[in-house]
Amino acid sequence: MVKLFVAWLAFAVACSLDPVHDEAVADLGPEEAGVPEGPLHRPDQPCLVCHADMSVAGTIHAAPDGPAPIANVVVTLTDARGSQATATTNAAGNFFVEKSAWAPTYPLHATIALGSVNAIMNTEIGRDGSCASCHVAPASRISAGLVFLAPTVALLPDGGT
Repeated sequence: MVKLFVAWLAFAVACSLDPVHDEAVADLGPEEAGVPEGPLHRPDQPCLVCHADMSVAGTIHAAPDGPAPIANVVVTLTDARGSQATATTNAAGNFFVEKSAWAPTYPLHATIALGSVNAIMNTEIGRDGSCASCHVAPASRISAGLVFLAPTVALLPDGGT
C-alpha cells in the first residue's frame, strides 16, 4: 500500500493533473521582477487563469494605449438576474470580485466611473470574467483594446478631437 502511494505521488509530481491549465499558466510567463504576488501583480493578464476564487477581475488604464494604470475607478457589474457587484481599482489599476462575494449568472454588463467621469461597456460579457481574455493591446478587429477611463480629455487619443 505504501509503495502504491509513493508511486502515485511520484506520478502526480511528474505529470500534471490538468495540463491545459498548466499550459495556460505557463503562457502567462514569469512574474515581473520586483512585484510580489498579490493584488498589484500581473496587470492586463487574464486573472482567472490562476485565481479560481475570483468571479471577475481586470485592469483599467488612464488612456486607451496604456500603460498608466488608474486607481480608484469604481467598477459596477450587473448579471443576467440583476444582481450587482462593485469593486475599486488599486494602484496597479487592478480590480477583482471574489466568488464568495458574488457568483454571477452570465451575461454581465459593466460600467466604470471615477467621480463624474463614467463609461458603459456596450457589449455583454458572456464567456469569462477575466477582462484580459478579450481586452488586449493593441486594439484590433478582435479586441477593443485595453479597458480605460480617461479622467481628462487630454488623455484621449488626439486630445479628444
